[in-house]
Amino acid sequence: MPIAHAQDAAKPAAPPAQEGAIVVTGQAQKPIKKAQRYIHQVLDVADGQLARFIDPVCPLVVGMPERFKTPIEDRIRLVASAASVRLAKDKCEPNLMIVFADNADSLIEMMRKRRNPAFANLDDGALRDAYQSGPIHAWRLVAIRDEVGNMTTANSDQDPDNPSVAEGDTQAITVNAVVVMDRKVTLGKSVRQLGDYVVMRTLVGARPPAKGSIASASILSLFDPNVAPPPAEITDMDLGLLAGLYKMRNPYEQGQDQAWRISHAMVTGKQR
Repeated sequence: MPIAHAQDAAKPAAPPAQEGAIVVTGQAQKPIKKAQRYIHQVLDVADGQLARFIDPVCPLVVGMPERFKTPIEDRIRLVASAASVRLAKDKCEPNLMIVFADNADSLIEMMRKRRNPAFANLDDGALRDAYQSGPIHAWRLVAIRDEVGNMTTANSDQDPDNPSVAEGDTQAITVNAVVVMDRKVTLGKSVRQLGDYVVMRTLVGARPPAKGSIASASILSLFDPNVAPPPAEITDMDLGLLAGLYKMRNPYEQGQDQAWRISHAMVTGKQR
């Protein structure tokens, strides 16, 4: 799928046409150190492995009019396809959900009180992401999968006196992902921007760095008041990380090694 450079500024509210190409911003290549710095800013590579979906991804948008709902879902599918992410067919069971709410904090609190299954089996870090107050809540359910397909999650029911035997190497996989967002923060943002931001938060598990600016232009800066104007769509650095993660040949390495291989692929275009 061809990749062209962005020329148009982001348009508020109205969904842009889907031309069949991913439009990115920034230079075509970045030095290794810049790519590595970017990855370390937006991902926690020191704790375990980098998780990715292995089951086909099925996005669902809730809380938007149909004229925006379908274009956002289509945009997510378009970008995911360009990065070799497996996609489910139509009428699939959603495992990537984007919820637009009048008040995200209030919705999350109501979900907590009702013990919504969206929080089931989350580890402590994912629960913090889900419950942390603010206009955007994003979290993923990550499981550990062994070579024969057995999976365990943070709160899996397992007899401590009779544990399962892990068969060889294991990998971290994303089971599902959720983003809950205030509608008011979407004002002035395009369908393309919102879809691309969700892609990075869910398919990659990336987040804007806590201390501010990112090493390179990134759609993760979409809601950063210090970045004006924000990128019009996913950037080459973002897309390089997404593609590097989903084209990674060895999912059993530790996060630091995975990050190094991805950064190399981002610059050279070749997996190691």
